Formats: sequence, C-alpha cells, structure tokens
Amino acid sequence: MDFKSLFSRPKSSRDKEIKHLLVNSFGIRPKEISLYRQAFCHKSAARNIHNDRQLSNERLEFLGDAIIDSVVAEYLYRAHPSAEEGEMTKMKSRIVSRINLNKTAVEMGLHLLIETDLQATNARESISGNAFEAVVGAIYLDKGYAKAKTSVLSVLKRYANLGRIQNTESDFKSRLYEEAHRLSAKVFFKTTAVNSEKGSHQFLSRVIWNSDEIGKGHGSSKKRAEQKAAEQALVKISELAD
Repeated sequence: MDFKSLFSRPKSSRDKEIKHLLVNSFGIRPKEISLYRQAFCHKSAARNIHNDRQLSNERLEFLGDAIIDSVVAEYLYRAHPSAEEGEMTKMKSRIVSRINLNKTAVEMGLHLLIETDLQATNARESISGNAFEAVVGAIYLDKGYAKAKTSVLSVLKRYANLGRIQNTESDFKSRLYEEAHRLSAKVFFKTTAVNSEKGSHQFLSRVIWNSDEIGKGHGSSKKRAEQKAAEQALVKISELAD
C-alpha cells in the first residue's frame, strides 16, 4: 500500500481503520482518538505534510517504550521465579528488541496505518516498531497502566509468540550436546559444590570438550552453573570455528 494514499482519505475513514485495529489487535475501544492519530504520525509526516512537529509520535514512542519495558520485566519476574537477573535481562532483550517489535507491528497490520513521508526518511526498517511503542503510549494515556499492560501482553502472546521468544537459546546445555554430536566430539560436565565468599552454597561447573576445558560457570544450583558453563563453551567453539 502507498502510505501517501492515506492522506487523501477522509479523517472519519482513517479513524475507523485505527479503531478497528485497536479493537481487534489490542482489545480496546479508544476514548481520545486524537492520541492514536498522533501515535501513527511519523515525524517526517508531522514535519513535511502537516507542518506541525508536535504531531510527531516520538514523545508517545518514548512513553510506550518505557511501558513495554516495565510490563515485560514484571511478566518475566512472575513467570520465572527461579531465574537470575542476568537470565531475565537476556529474555527481556529478545522480547523488546527492535526486530521483534517491528515483526509484531507488521503481523497485526499496524504498519499499514502509519503516516510517513517516504522521501524524507531512511528509517523504514524501524518505523513500524516505533509506531507500536507509540500506540502503547497512547493506550496508557487514554486507558491507564492496567489496560496498557493487558494489551501489551495480549499482543505479544498473539502476534510475537511470547512463550517461544523468552526461551530462545536459553537451553545452552542442549545446544552444546548438539554441537558435540555434529562435530563428533566428546563433551561432559564436571560440577562441584563450592562455598562462596558470603558462605552461601554455590556450584562450579566446567565443560570438558574432548580433553580440554572450554567453559566454566558458577550458579546457585547445579543446573544454572552448567547452563552458564555451556554458554561460555558455545562462545569458545564459535570463536574456534571462525
């Protein structure tokens, strides 16, 4: 679709399309439609077509980015009660990545409603994800945090396969065994209990690849220590292959 064709449509028709997307994808009925018009207005359109920089969705994008970050962080905290901070940080990074948000926006057709002057921007790859964040910011201002939270989680589960993304590449031990099979190598873990400086019980795991140690990791459980050791070992194997 030619984005510029959007500008020739009556505002009532465009509003109808925006409302349709909000109801069917985000599960909300908007009260302040002007917020959502702004959420779909890229800065190039605000500057070059409307001649009003204040119509740009950048401020809403800033707000929505913070809300999505907060919602996903809380979701991971509750969904993974035994996960350590580093593990949750990696999962969150995958979920809120620009690539994933762009894909999510396109999957729901959100990108088709964005107003932009295509000759004035070279950032087409990111405008869909940016607009998605702006819409979330608009939902927050229009409906409050609770509704924004529900909408974000619903969209990510429906369009972005949230369950798969959060677990992508988290099982490093299984991947390591797959690499060993592929390369006809022998691999095993040496895991022992150790005492930390604070006196708490910890585990140290070492990965032995054929006869060489190629990774080690500490953790509050044997499983975590082995996952960290396997992650380090995979990095080493990748470096040797380059």
